[in-house]
Amino acid sequence: MASIMNINIETKINTPFEIKPKTEALEALAKLDLDVLQKLAELSKSPNAISQLKNNFGMIKGFLG
Repeated sequence: MASIMNINIETKINTPFEIKPKTEALEALAKLDLDVLQKLAELSKSPNAISQLKNNFGMIKGFLG
């Protein structure tokens, strides 16, 4: 049985305009299952993975669908 809990997370923003899209992105990630979320967290620690995602997002998105 799944339950809902509220978690407070501190995050950095550069401008006030980042609050809404960053909140929406974090809410979308929170809906993922634990295994996928942990794998994304692992990738987030890799500067190479972040660089590849930034530079090749269109290709990655097109490949994965």
